[in-house]
Amino acid sequence: MTWTQTPDASSPPSVSIFPFQTTKRLLFLRHGQALHNPRAEEAKDRGCSHETFLQLMKEDDAFDAELTSLGETQAIMAREKYLDKLQNVQLVVSSPLSRAIQTANLVMIQQEQQQQQQQTTTAAKRVCVELFREINGWLLNAKRRTKTDLQGRFHSPSWDFSGLSMDDETWTETLESEESCAERYYQGLLWLLRDREEEVILTVAHGGLLRFGMVDHPNVHVVDKRGKDQRRFGNCELREYEAHVAVEVTGKEAVVTQDRPLILLREIHSIQN
Repeated sequence: MTWTQTPDASSPPSVSIFPFQTTKRLLFLRHGQALHNPRAEEAKDRGCSHETFLQLMKEDDAFDAELTSLGETQAIMAREKYLDKLQNVQLVVSSPLSRAIQTANLVMIQQEQQQQQQQTTTAAKRVCVELFREINGWLLNAKRRTKTDLQGRFHSPSWDFSGLSMDDETWTETLESEESCAERYYQGLLWLLRDREEEVILTVAHGGLLRFGMVDHPNVHVVDKRGKDQRRFGNCELREYEAHVAVEVTGKEAVVTQDRPLILLREIHSIQN
């Protein structure tokens, strides 16, 4: 498959895509409002600096911050709003932070209930993946619980925590760089596209990770109709993409190899409209 197009702000560069790479449909959902979010997000909406945003989150910090009551309501509303998009999901991937798992459970509960009523065995698998956690370090809300604690809290429906170490071995008192966070997102995309067999995958993650990975990583190219002020995901906002892997690229500053391909994400509504 060859995809040739004049590159601009909203179109992909000229690329050649591996013929053996099938297109996957990837859905990304940001978690609902969590305990550390309210004041910081309100200030951000008023145009505060990034430093003020971080300081407010630090002041309202909480270990592995869980959803607020508003965050739970946002997840329930998202379940209804995105029902048609979610019903064919084959795999649910979540950050190992509680707010993301809680959001995933609330959003997918209707699909689970329908499958139980139909006595089907094709329920979407659920797996927690470290690569999709929020920018790490410094803030306690970015520190996860032990694997044993997560298994006890989220045992029904069943989640696969096998890829996690017993303790959080990656959190430090120093904030992770944005470049490192973006690279984790990129590695997560490669895992979804190359290591998983499922074709329709929902990933529940975090605003910072999604922004750094989708906007700043040189090997991730997003094709949509969004302006710069529309890049950041809102609470429980879902976006749906066609994903392709490309190894021959012109018109984009990126080192592209078979091991580090360019990943193209074309937002579905942009294709349809």
